[in-house]
Amino acid sequence: MKDGKPAPPLALPDERSLASARLLIDLFTNTLDPGYAAAAKRRGPDTPRRVWEQPAVAVGCLLIGFLLVVAYVHTNRGAPEAQQVHDRLVNRVRTAERDANGLSAQLSRAESSLAAEQAKELPASGAIAQNLQRVRQAAGQVAVHGPGLVVTLREPPTSTASPNGGRVGAIPIGSSFILTDRDVRAVVNELWNDGAEAIAVNDIRLTPTSAIRFAGQAVLVDFQQVTPPYRIAAIGAPDDLSVQFAESGVASRYQTLAGADNIGFTFTESTSLSLKASAPVIPRYASPAPSPSRSGR
Repeated sequence: MKDGKPAPPLALPDERSLASARLLIDLFTNTLDPGYAAAAKRRGPDTPRRVWEQPAVAVGCLLIGFLLVVAYVHTNRGAPEAQQVHDRLVNRVRTAERDANGLSAQLSRAESSLAAEQAKELPASGAIAQNLQRVRQAAGQVAVHGPGLVVTLREPPTSTASPNGGRVGAIPIGSSFILTDRDVRAVVNELWNDGAEAIAVNDIRLTPTSAIRFAGQAVLVDFQQVTPPYRIAAIGAPDDLSVQFAESGVASRYQTLAGADNIGFTFTESTSLSLKASAPVIPRYASPAPSPSRSGR
């Protein structure tokens, strides 16, 4: 009683609240489902396992083990064969490289002997010797040295690819590259047009029969793979080459691409360029076709 007033009666929980409380208490105190206990009681502690259960487990284990053994044997049997094939291919490549190096050295010795004999038989001041020297230089058969212009084409810095061992360039060819054989060929043709006397692409000397092609994702110069950056060196009058090349449409196009696609494009004059001789070219001659047989007449 408070202030002379009787206290209100306590509210008793209804049946629904009591059932919920009992359920929560049962969940916390009896975590095991009653069905498990009932099944264990029906089965009993000494109930034997079914007869077919043990053989089935044994057969399953044997089958899994057999599969693992077969996989292991197959893997270890195929690995030596693949390694043998790889070793044979490597040996063939190395043998071909040794043969090519030997033939190249033999060719160099033969060219040196030929040059010595020509110098002995033809006086250096003679018209024949001078004409021969000009022809050999035009054919790219002699090394040359002099001033000129160097044009460099580079891929954007974001271009990536897997290495493939391309010649000279620092970045390997890949499917994401922008520059192709057409770009290298356009610069080379423009330099010839501007008066270049000798040109080399990534140290490969060009000749009148040189070809710049695209094979898959590789740029080929005379069937030799080159990779970016493409360094195109041209010997000639540097002032004339630089002025005419700078005013050409080719230079304008690649300056635009340098700003739009972020490719590298530079050309600089050089007072001293050295271009080595090209590989010897075997001339091919046309011959008249044989006349058709007239035996039918």
